[in-house]
Amino acid sequence: MTDEDASTPLDVVILAGRLGLDDDGWPLGPLLDRLERRGVAPRVVCTGRADQREDPRIVVAPALGRRWLKALAVRRVAGGRAAPRPAVLHALHEETADVALALAETWRVPYLQTVDDFLVAEDGLRISRRWLHAFIASSDELRDILTGELGVPLGSIAVIPPGVVVDPLPRPPGGAAVPVVGVAGPPLLETGFAPFLEAAGLVLGRGRDVEFLIAVQGGDSIEVRRHAQALKIQERVTVADFDLVGPRLWSVLDVYCQPSLEPSAGRTLTLALVQGVPSIASNVRGLRGLIRPGRSGMLVPPDDAPALADAIARLLDDRDAARALADAAQADLRSRFDIDAEADKLADLYRKAAASEAGTSSTS
Repeated sequence: MTDEDASTPLDVVILAGRLGLDDDGWPLGPLLDRLERRGVAPRVVCTGRADQREDPRIVVAPALGRRWLKALAVRRVAGGRAAPRPAVLHALHEETADVALALAETWRVPYLQTVDDFLVAEDGLRISRRWLHAFIASSDELRDILTGELGVPLGSIAVIPPGVVVDPLPRPPGGAAVPVVGVAGPPLLETGFAPFLEAAGLVLGRGRDVEFLIAVQGGDSIEVRRHAQALKIQERVTVADFDLVGPRLWSVLDVYCQPSLEPSAGRTLTLALVQGVPSIASNVRGLRGLIRPGRSGMLVPPDDAPALADAIARLLDDRDAARALADAAQADLRSRFDIDAEADKLADLYRKAAASEAGTSSTS
């Protein structure tokens, strides 16, 4: 399918969670633009917005994210209040799986379910065997979980990595400013804010002049601030809202860290790597698939503050080596996370789903 395709647009409703939070700062607008150029008419129904972006194609239905109001909200959406009945439904975030199932059965339309979280192996997903056309896995590792641990047939899974728009970043003159090391994520134990702050304390304890920035994804940041105070490094730690994630963040960071304690799809790490920010990540499932250790970034053991501190110091001490790692990461990942390739594959899969019989799945 080319940008010049003149066929009748295919109506697709995309279900999403809280844009700007559940999407890890991954903007949706550029993908919608490209789908439109490929003959798809996308409409997004999300449970909330924290990204401050205005887009008439996106409708907020907060009740879909509230358990006690979900059934009523589904009936209202199905009645056309948020979007007309589409040809295909796409559940973009796993937290919308139950809503997608209910809407697909009410509308009697095929739907697609994206899987981009390793927790699916523990939590599972409720699906409609009649109306689910295919799963979309964001990586080969998640495809392998679906087949090996959940028993999903390989032919029912399409691997489509999410695409990234590369923004030109204003870079301040080197050597003029105090270096900044950042991290982003929800205020949960598994995010690894604790070892990050402990590593920050070790780096500062060596007499280095460094600032640390934490972008908190939803929830309350009070525990993060208290931990920084307990380590007596609060004057060197800035805690910001997650909507900072994007060009503003990448343009000021000298090093990005993702110190996850558990497997992670690494969506924010991917953004940092593609934007050319030298990065360090925990050696856990998902993250290790994004970095070639010592060649495109650095991997450290999870929950190992001294190792993380050493890695931060190494990248700050050798800016040329850090830049070489970042350049290699860009070369590795920009083609892998190409947004035009994602739009091509999604548009093709939407058409196959629309043409399929209920209960028939094929990604080939």
